[in-house]
Amino acid sequence: MNIGVISKNSQYKELLEKNELVELAPLRSELKQEYNFSIDIDALLIDGETFSYEQLASVRNVFPEIPVFYKISGMKTHESIRTVQRLCAAHLIKPITEGLTYEQCTNQILQFMAKEKGLESNKVVTFFGTHSGAGVSTTVLNIAEAVSQKAQEKVLVLSLNAWDPSDYFLNYKGKYLNDLKVDLKNKNLTSSNLREALFQHHNFYHLAGNRDIKLQRYFTNEEIEHLIEVAKESFDLILIDGGTHFDTALATQAYVSSNLRFIVTNQEDKGYRGYFPHVFQQLIEPSGGKKSDFMLIINRFQPSMSLINEKDLEEELEIDRLATIPDMDVLGAVSIRQKKLLYTTSERMYTKEIDTIANVIFSEANLTLAPNLEQTNEKKGVLRGIFRKKKEVEKTW
Repeated sequence: MNIGVISKNSQYKELLEKNELVELAPLRSELKQEYNFSIDIDALLIDGETFSYEQLASVRNVFPEIPVFYKISGMKTHESIRTVQRLCAAHLIKPITEGLTYEQCTNQILQFMAKEKGLESNKVVTFFGTHSGAGVSTTVLNIAEAVSQKAQEKVLVLSLNAWDPSDYFLNYKGKYLNDLKVDLKNKNLTSSNLREALFQHHNFYHLAGNRDIKLQRYFTNEEIEHLIEVAKESFDLILIDGGTHFDTALATQAYVSSNLRFIVTNQEDKGYRGYFPHVFQQLIEPSGGKKSDFMLIINRFQPSMSLINEKDLEEELEIDRLATIPDMDVLGAVSIRQKKLLYTTSERMYTKEIDTIANVIFSEANLTLAPNLEQTNEKKGVLRGIFRKKKEVEKTW
């Protein structure tokens, strides 16, 4: 496809043309009423540094049908940003948040166009928590176990949490996010170096998060974007533990890099009434995010009359619920103590909910059923034995 660019900055053109989906990205410094591009274009990117938002009405006169993206620039207040967003909505133009890097901006456009043309594959899946202690890390690792048992492709878990490395659930022997800081800063990380840093648990790989307190707020969007892009070169599915701190580069880049996002909560009031509603109103929504961007996972659920129920919790957060993971009481603490995942040791009531989430990811990421499971399913049926195979599937580079 061809994506036109109205900008005085050639980086947009260069980044778009690097993508295999884009054939050409013709660049112009201004928008004319008649002749603009010598070829037909499938979409248009307008740089706010070059083109004022006050002229957006004229864009649809020239390009009435194709998707148009406007990169917001120079807005200093929340009110001015909202004004531009409303003008974009009035003319069916998609605003791109100010502050994104060139790579992030072009990635958003490419993700949208891939979805429009039916080429989208959710290779990066992100999990966030409504508050500290919601259980994001344990949920992600158990889902990774479930998906990797079922899929033929290689699965990686990135713990992008600056406050919690999540290295204590398994006998972790790999490196940590902070160990890669220099390579990330200089954009020198290679696929080989990344693989050497990882820890393999059964069929999936894991990079633990940051354990250097001094670096908690010193990772940048560009560094995390570089990490994710390098990871894509070696892995077919990347599950990101984005933690609960939405005001960090790790979380924001994880959000931007994924199309499939989950929010994990439990029945504690501080999650659904305290922290997350403020995060959404002050950070996510002003950046163009919507609650429909997430699917809800209720973790450690206890069916008690004294606690909020599933339906009310779903209504409080205004997010559609996908699964309710039951509270396994002391088994959770025991599994951590024994360095085992609940998915491999727990009861069907637990694994069933993890399987539900894993099935969605399997479908969205267009993964392939492992060969030995295809044979098992022919004998036992599709719904039996998919996730519970005893023999590990060896994955090689």
